[in-house]
Amino acid sequence: MRTTWSAAALAVALFASSAATAAITHVSGSGFSYDPGIALEDARADAIGKCTAQGGEPIAEVYNHVTRANQWIASSVWSCEVADAP
Repeated sequence: MRTTWSAAALAVALFASSAATAAITHVSGSGFSYDPGIALEDARADAIGKCTAQGGEPIAEVYNHVTRANQWIASSVWSCEVADAP
């Protein structure tokens, strides 16, 4: 029983310490092309660029979508870890 409480306390302490130093935000990007792969690649690059412009580190892609109009239109949403200001 004591080990369980110690592990739980350690997990809470680690979560609290990391929450104080970084925040998770979501950024989105978009891309247009006559090729769906290029449109999605451009959307991902746009989202990652927005994350790094905030001084963040891209974590993972959360969602993407590609649709056809006159051109292929793509969107991509990424999780971004941004350091909190002191």
